[in-house]
Amino acid sequence: MKIAFDAKRAFHNKTGLGNYSRSVINTISNTLKSDQIYLFTPSVNSNFNIPNHNTNIVTPSIISNKIYWRFKGINRQLKKLNIDIYHGLSNEIPHGINTKSIVTIHDLLFLKYPHYYNFIDRKIYYLKSKFACKKASHIIATSKQTKEDIIRFFKIKESKIHVIYQSCDDEFIYPSNHEIKDETLKKQTNKPYILYVGRIEERKNLLFLLKAMNKTQKEVHLICVGNKTKYYQKIHQYISINKLQNRITFMNVNNTKTLSFLYRKSRGLVFPSLDEGFGIPIIEGMYSKIPVVTSNKAIFKEIGGKSSYYFEENNIDSLVQKISEIWTNSSEREKRIQLNLKYVQKFSSQQQAEKIINIYKMT
Repeated sequence: MKIAFDAKRAFHNKTGLGNYSRSVINTISNTLKSDQIYLFTPSVNSNFNIPNHNTNIVTPSIISNKIYWRFKGINRQLKKLNIDIYHGLSNEIPHGINTKSIVTIHDLLFLKYPHYYNFIDRKIYYLKSKFACKKASHIIATSKQTKEDIIRFFKIKESKIHVIYQSCDDEFIYPSNHEIKDETLKKQTNKPYILYVGRIEERKNLLFLLKAMNKTQKEVHLICVGNKTKYYQKIHQYISINKLQNRITFMNVNNTKTLSFLYRKSRGLVFPSLDEGFGIPIIEGMYSKIPVVTSNKAIFKEIGGKSSYYFEENNIDSLVQKISEIWTNSSEREKRIQLNLKYVQKFSSQQQAEKIINIYKMT
C-alpha cells in the first residue's frame, strides 16, 4: 500500500499540529514497514527526523507556487505515484482530489468562537474543513466533542466519523532525565510552582488564572510557557496593577526535554482554557505524574478522566480551591496522580496508529 501524508505541519510546526503529525507518521511508518510512505510538504527543515526505511519526501518543483501546489497541485503527483490513500493530518485535503482520502479534524473552534479569529482566516478554515469533511472517505476526530461539532456544523453522517485520541511526545512518557545546565532555569525552578502551558491568547484564558492567583496564598508561584500574542498586553497590565511580578514567571521553551522537566518539577498543571478540540497539555501532565486542574467543561472531562481536578467554569473561587488542593501534599493528591497515570495509558501513539491503520484498511 502507498500512503501519502500532508506533512507540512510535521516539518514546520514545533508544537500542536506538528506533534500530532510527527507522531502519526512515525508510528504508522514503523508499523507498516512493508508499505511505502510519502510525505508531501512545500519544503523541508530539521524539525522532523523522518524514518528512512520506507519514507519518501515529495516537494513541489522549483517553479511551482507552493500555496497552489498544496491547495490543488498535489493531485497530479498523487496520480503519478499511484497513491492508494492520502491522509490530511490537519483539517484539510487537496481541492479536487480523486485519490481515496482521510482527514483528521482537530477542532472547529473558529466556528464556535468566531470573535477570536479574523474574518479571512475564519473563511479559509471553514471552506477547507467543510470540503475535507464532505469529500474524505473517513474523518478522524480527536475527541467526541469534535465529532459532535462536525455533525452539528457540517451535517456529516455519524458513521463516517471515527474518534481516535492522540498521544503526546515520548519525552513526557519516557523522560530522559537529562541534566539541566541552564542556571537561570535552575533558579526559576528551585522553589515550588504551578505550571501553565499554552499560547498566550484570549481563548486560553490565562487572565482568569491570574485572577485566581491573586486570591491564593502568597507562596504560590506560577510559571507560564507559551508564545505571546497581543493578548499579553492585558496580562502584563493585570500583573503590574496587582503587583504579581514576583509570583509570575514567563519562559520561552524551545525543546521538549526542557518542557518535560518543567512539568515533572511542578506542583501541578493548571489548564484554564475556555475550550479545545483535545487539550494535549492535560495528558502531558498526567504522563508527567503531576496533578491536573482544568474546568468542568465536557471536553476536558472527556480527556482528563475521573481523577483530574475540575473547577466550576467561570468560578474563580472554585479554581482557587483546586489550586490549594494540588499545592499541598496529601494522600488524595497522590492517589489522583496514580489513577491518572493508569488512565492516560489509553492515549498512546501505538494505539492511535493501530486504529488509524484499521481505517486505512476500510477505505
